[in-house]
Amino acid sequence: MPALAENFRPLRGAIVSMLVGGEFPTFIWKAESNDRTGFIQLRVPNGANQAYINYISPRCKEDGSDDDPSGGTLPGDAALSSPDCTIWLDLLDEAIIGVGQRGIHHVIAEVDERDPNTQTILRRAGFAVYTRQDIWTVSTADYRPQGTVGRALTRRSSADEWDIQLLYANTVPRLVQLVEPLPSARDAEGWVMRDGQELAAFISIRQGAVATWMRLFIHPNAEAGADEIVAAAMNISFAKEPERVYCCVRRYESWLPGTLERRGFTVCGSQAVMVRHTVHHAPRVVPETVVSLEGQRISASSPFVRNFQQPEHEKKQ
Repeated sequence: MPALAENFRPLRGAIVSMLVGGEFPTFIWKAESNDRTGFIQLRVPNGANQAYINYISPRCKEDGSDDDPSGGTLPGDAALSSPDCTIWLDLLDEAIIGVGQRGIHHVIAEVDERDPNTQTILRRAGFAVYTRQDIWTVSTADYRPQGTVGRALTRRSSADEWDIQLLYANTVPRLVQLVEPLPSARDAEGWVMRDGQELAAFISIRQGAVATWMRLFIHPNAEAGADEIVAAAMNISFAKEPERVYCCVRRYESWLPGTLERRGFTVCGSQAVMVRHTVHHAPRVVPETVVSLEGQRISASSPFVRNFQQPEHEKKQ
């Protein structure tokens, strides 16, 4: 959720996208009776084929719960009967169509695990959980370096791209790779650490207006050196003196939280990463003439040439 690092304003993003285009498409829904309205805003990274849900309004709550600070949490499928929650289904369908027309293949929602209402609505809208993640954070005042001297990191270069792709393929589950590509160099700074000729780690760091967002991709053989890798990444993250650093840790990276916790990181949120595809595989109908042609053997473009043998009468001469 890189939005944590930015001074994000949904209204400003909607106006900019409406006037000049941009990465925050916004869709509005209004009931025929004009008694209810809602909107959904997404973030589409430049050049990406996936979109992230940034904000949906109104909040999915029970009628008459405006004064309830808990938001009127509804148990299980009861959320589907709430008028505010059912607005979401129309908003999500409209947004899926809209971003699909822009060439987006997947829509991703990072949902609080403690919010069953949202998860229920998204499942009804066709979303499925692909993975789960914890968001770790530490402020400048609470960070504990532990006296570990980080090894040198170097900026991502074109010479590193192949090794980075291999590292990503070997550390990220295939299901996640299908919907979430490697962080782009256009969206964040990339740093690498090598152990001899081998790539030990790739770190993606996004310096935002109010905080820094960090992702760590560490080779399984380098997990023992995670302390040095994290120390080096934090040296770069704090170089521009942000107030806070956020680090996203997926559940399949279960060995990493202990390293972060020793440095003062705490979990500020746990999320289910839910995905809906905007495109589906469509079988191609092959014309009958093509089938018959493909069933025929292809003749050789040149005749076979056998080894030349001298005629018997020429041998006697």
